[in-house]
Amino acid sequence: MTKSIRRVVTGALLSLIAIVGLVSVPSQASAAPNYYGSIAISVRTGNASYAIDFPSPASAKRAAIRKCGARDCQWVVLMHNNCGAAAQQPYTRRWGWAYGPTRNRAVNAARNAAGRGSRTIVWACTTRPRY
Repeated sequence: MTKSIRRVVTGALLSLIAIVGLVSVPSQASAAPNYYGSIAISVRTGNASYAIDFPSPASAKRAAIRKCGARDCQWVVLMHNNCGAAAQQPYTRRWGWAYGPTRNRAVNAARNAAGRGSRTIVWACTTRPRY
C-alpha cells in the first residue's frame, strides 16, 4: 500500500469514527423530559387545585394558583417528575402537604403533617419520564 492510499484510508477511518461518535452521543432533545407540577390551596376558603406536566416550576405554580380560585391561594407543593398531596385535619383545620415518588407516599406524608384523622384534599402526579 502506498503512502497516499494509506493517508486516504486513515482519513476515511478517522472521519467514520468521528461521525459514529457524534451519532452515538445523546442529544439534549432525547434526554428524559422534566415535568413540573404544583398544588395550591386557600387556607381561608379550603379551595385546592393542582397543575401538572408543565415545562418549568414557575409555570406550574402560576397554573395551580390560577385554578385555585380564591384570592389567598398559594402554592404549597412543587413536584418534579413525582407526586404531591395536601391534606387537612377537619377539626383543627390544620393543613399538611408533601411530595414523594408515589401517590401513596405523598398522601401519607401530607396526612402525617396535618395530624391524626386528616383527610386528603388533593393529590396529583406528573407524567413520569421514560428512562
